Amino acid sequence: MSGWGKYQTAEEMEINRRYEYNPEFFPVLYKWLNVKPNMLVVDIGCGSGYFTRILAGGLQGKGKGIGIDPDKSLVLEAGKIAKQKRLSKIVQFKLGNIYDVPLPDNFADLVSCHILLCNIPRQFDAILEMRRIAKIGGTVVAIEPAYGGGTYYPEERLNELAGKFAKAFGTAINKEWREKLDMSKFIENIHLKLPELFLKAGFKNITLNGYLSTFLLSDQRHNIKEMQKHLKAKLNLWQKLEKRDLECALLGGMKKEEFDELFQRYTTYLKALIKKPEKIRKTPEVEIVSRVIVKGEK
Repeated sequence: MSGWGKYQTAEEMEINRRYEYNPEFFPVLYKWLNVKPNMLVVDIGCGSGYFTRILAGGLQGKGKGIGIDPDKSLVLEAGKIAKQKRLSKIVQFKLGNIYDVPLPDNFADLVSCHILLCNIPRQFDAILEMRRIAKIGGTVVAIEPAYGGGTYYPEERLNELAGKFAKAFGTAINKEWREKLDMSKFIENIHLKLPELFLKAGFKNITLNGYLSTFLLSDQRHNIKEMQKHLKAKLNLWQKLEKRDLECALLGGMKKEEFDELFQRYTTYLKALIKKPEKIRKTPEVEIVSRVIVKGEK
């Protein structure tokens, strides 16, 4: 299991998740996950280290966070980002496979995975491996999409094309990724079945919580200069990934002329907002993401 960085680069993860978790929610999340100073936390399938750093924030500078990922490029980038954010003293990243994590038994106070199980086969084996490296009395957490929400742009044709691209991109990942794996033990709708799987794995005191992430571009609470900077980053990323996105679009069944139109429309949309940021306050772009958060004690 490696190479996920082809479908989601570290830069892409960081930009697209920039507003996924509201800092106001962090104290609630830490309470749900029982994150405290002086803990040793492990985040499996860490990608760019986005969620690993969130967990590390709950340690208040006391403790250690370890991110594990099978993609070497993502592990390297995660380390660079942590260094840039001056977190290298409490956060580190290692290359490792979810089914054979390079850590000893009864190692961590908290073991988590964030949007991982829905993308891999043998999910139950992954849960058992997470349980293995958790301390007796320690916590294991799985956070997965609940498949609610979506993205809305205040332009009908852009919405239509963006929807087609999202569907085509998912199809391409299935063809290039999942169809090459043994998915015979893959569990559909795992977000609904996580409590059952945690019970089967032998966890105690299982809890189920949820989080609805909402982002409104025109929200008055957002600083316009910050939003302009965010849109510039999205535009740069969109242009940088044009070739990859076109390949995935075509593989997923989208017509080239449709992708070309999408690319031009979205580029024009972003450039217009960047050039005249005052328009941001009148642009009701919406993004909604839902998560289920399951915790169990070993």
